[in-house]
Amino acid sequence: MTPFQLTLPLPASDPAVLTLPQPPTNASLHALELALAGGLQALRRELGGGEPDAGDIEYDSWLQVLRH
Repeated sequence: MTPFQLTLPLPASDPAVLTLPQPPTNASLHALELALAGGLQALRRELGGGEPDAGDIEYDSWLQVLRH
């Protein structure tokens, strides 16, 4: 299959391009959304260099619930 590209415009920067191995389905989009949210949350913590605050902890707990 042909890869599927999703281009996301970023303010004051070049766009981000996400390449998927195949066209997305509703189920794969949901899984992708959760994976991106978790990955971006982890990156945000790394860049911040600090411990997660209460809001981050709550958000992470809801992501875990939604994954199951």
